[in-house]
This record gives sequence, C-alpha cells and structure tokens, in this order.
Amino acid sequence: MKVYGITGLPGSGKSIISRLAKNEGVHIISMGDIVRKEAEKQNCSSGVAAVNLRKKYGDNVIAERCVEEIQNHSRDRLNNQGNTLTRIYTTKNQKQSQRKFKRVEQDVYIIEGIRSPFEVNIFRRNFKNFKVIAIHSSPETRFNRLKRRKRSDDSTDFKTFLERDRRELKFGIGNVIATADFMLINDGPIPIFKNVVRGLIDHEIKPKRKPYKNHNKNKNKPNRKHRKNPNNYKKHNKQNPNNRNKKDFRNKRRY
Repeated sequence: MKVYGITGLPGSGKSIISRLAKNEGVHIISMGDIVRKEAEKQNCSSGVAAVNLRKKYGDNVIAERCVEEIQNHSRDRLNNQGNTLTRIYTTKNQKQSQRKFKRVEQDVYIIEGIRSPFEVNIFRRNFKNFKVIAIHSSPETRFNRLKRRKRSDDSTDFKTFLERDRRELKFGIGNVIATADFMLINDGPIPIFKNVVRGLIDHEIKPKRKPYKNHNKNKNKPNRKHRKNPNNYKKHNKQNPNNRNKKDFRNKRRY
C-alpha cells in the first residue's frame, strides 16, 4: 500500500493532482469533503465546522476518519477483487499443470487537504513510507482562481481570503509545507503544471510496469566461436602440452 498526502493553501491546485491521479486508478480521499459534510449537518461554514470538529473530538479527528476510510476501502477491494491469472507449469515428467492466482494490484491512495503536523504524524504511524506533496502558489494567483471556482467556502473579497489563509496557518499548514517530501510550484500556466504532475505520477506515485525482457535467450544455443572451425580459437580449447608447436612457445611470455 502506498499513501500520499497533498497540502497547500486554498487555490494552490490540490484538486489538479487529485483529478489526474484518479484517472490512473488512484483512490482519492478529500479531507475537505469530510469537513463540508459536517458543515452541512451543523448549518455553518466549513471553517467553523473544522474548528468545532477539532474542539469536540481533538486535533486528529479528520485524520483518523481518513485512516478508517482507507483501511475499509483496501479490505473491501481485496475481498471483492475477482481477477484471476492462470499460469502453466511443466513438471519433471513433462506434464503441464495449471494453477490460478489472484491478481492483486498495489493500493495507491492520495489524501487531499492536509493542514497540520498532527495529521502527518497520524498518517505516518498507520502507513509506512507516507510522503507529503506540497503545492505553492502566490496569493494573487490563488485569489483569482478562487473567484473563478466559486465554491461555497470561497470568497470574492480579498480581506476574507487573507483571513482564511491566517486560519489555515494557525492549523500548522506552514510547517507541513516546509517539511514536505515533494514541492511543486503552480504559479504559471495550468497545462505546464499538469505535465509536471503527470511526470510525478508516472515516476513516483504509480509508475508504469516495464515489459519483461528475457535475458537468457541464447542460453541453450552452442557457442558461435566453436561452430565453424575450433582450431581458429585455440585459447578456448584444451591442448596437450606434448602436441604444442614451436610458435606457441614463442608467443608465450618468459618470466
């Protein structure tokens, strides 16, 4: 199992990584969706709901719910996966026998929206080799993206936008970004950033399998050097010392 976390201030481009990774079969878990569902229950904004959740259940409540969702999804996926692979084996009596194996691909998960170092510690305790991907963008670029996005928790007022950034920084997102394993800059055209993300997915998150190459193709073939005339390759042939020619002694080094 491979688990990655995405962090960044609002409007930095976290959802771009999630969409591209989802097309490659990566399961996405959004911490913001958990907060937004809780905000609908409490009839308040997502920022207030996040604060209320942490006050009521502790700083690790959202991370613990993400861990439960990953574990349940991985367990159900292994139980319901019906793809089988048939392999043919040859025994010593030259009889062929078939065996069926369960084809299981490695689980890859991405947790979107990590905000505090406490959440990172929770994920590293539960998942080995957990890595964090941070995205950085300038405030002006992020503000313009939020105005175009028009999500329920986005604001078109720049002062409200800065207040939201301060609230996110109080959670400790600055420390998470500073200690991330990967840092991506998304301050230019979106197509260029998408190419960078695709490279990260292909080489790190979910690398594509290379076709198997058989390096023993010529293992059972005779040596080509001895095929035509073995006398031309005397160093590969054992010679009787009594049948050596004088030329052989001249070519030998004298010590």
